[in-house]
Amino acid sequence: MIFPPRNRMAAVGGGIVAAGCSFALAVPSSSAPGPDPSRAIALGALERSAPAVSYTKPGPKDQEDAVAAKGRKKPVPTTAAKRYGWGRPIAADGFRTLDRRAWEVYTGPGNNGKGRRLARAVTVKGGVLRITGTRNGDTGGLAWMRGAQKEGRWEARVKVSRGCACYNANLLLWPVNGGGGTDPRGGGGEIDWMETFGDRGLREGTNFFLHYGPEDDHQRKDAHVRVDLRKWHVFAVEWNSRGVTGFMDGRKTFHTSDRAALPPGKMGQAVQLDWFPGLTKRTKAGVSRTAPVTLSVDWIAMYRP
Repeated sequence: MIFPPRNRMAAVGGGIVAAGCSFALAVPSSSAPGPDPSRAIALGALERSAPAVSYTKPGPKDQEDAVAAKGRKKPVPTTAAKRYGWGRPIAADGFRTLDRRAWEVYTGPGNNGKGRRLARAVTVKGGVLRITGTRNGDTGGLAWMRGAQKEGRWEARVKVSRGCACYNANLLLWPVNGGGGTDPRGGGGEIDWMETFGDRGLREGTNFFLHYGPEDDHQRKDAHVRVDLRKWHVFAVEWNSRGVTGFMDGRKTFHTSDRAALPPGKMGQAVQLDWFPGLTKRTKAGVSRTAPVTLSVDWIAMYRP
């Protein structure tokens, strides 16, 4: 997905160093817990931003959880971080406020020059980040400045309101030198670990897209998950030298071990609501094409590989 030119990611020399940065995390609004803010590791050196399908088969961990759930011994973890023991986050935000040291809000033309990205489309209230799109194509997005990394884990709790299929909610990793186009410059890859592109506005499912290969001939691996996105769900991605894995509510939904598909360099996190007016006609009958659409984020966290 497109990044505005002024929000291009560019690596900061010297890498990540320890610093006294604060990561405020609000209490999540349901029983699905977010990362503990008191255990977040201080992180500094902010980095400026700017069709094979592979599904995993149930493994031993799934069987253990199934037995536990059936016997009511313990609830199944609803975050990948807790279920797979990812440890302490190196950065986390629960959106008590919109920390401009941590987030760069987009301003300028929208995706592929259509619509506008406005700062006022991005708000924080009650511990929730909201990006709202309106009927004239005004949308918003923001890039997380808390350090890009090559390989890692990211997780967020989100929901999306029902509305025009022209609005595309997206949690994505974008290469630090990817530029501001619709495809990353130089073929740096792209990981869309929660994207509603192609739905009919019902918010009854989401996609995982892994883009890779040359800029002028990139390829894609993907998976689709049926879920009611109008309710809160936790999505995550794990990227390491062995592959890329996607999760929803602590369970695996996508995996590839194809090393040719792995991103070649550092990537940074972005949260976007894009406008694709050409998809308006896909909107399901009975779903408003003109009502505002909102992507809500309860919390987000980043972990080391």
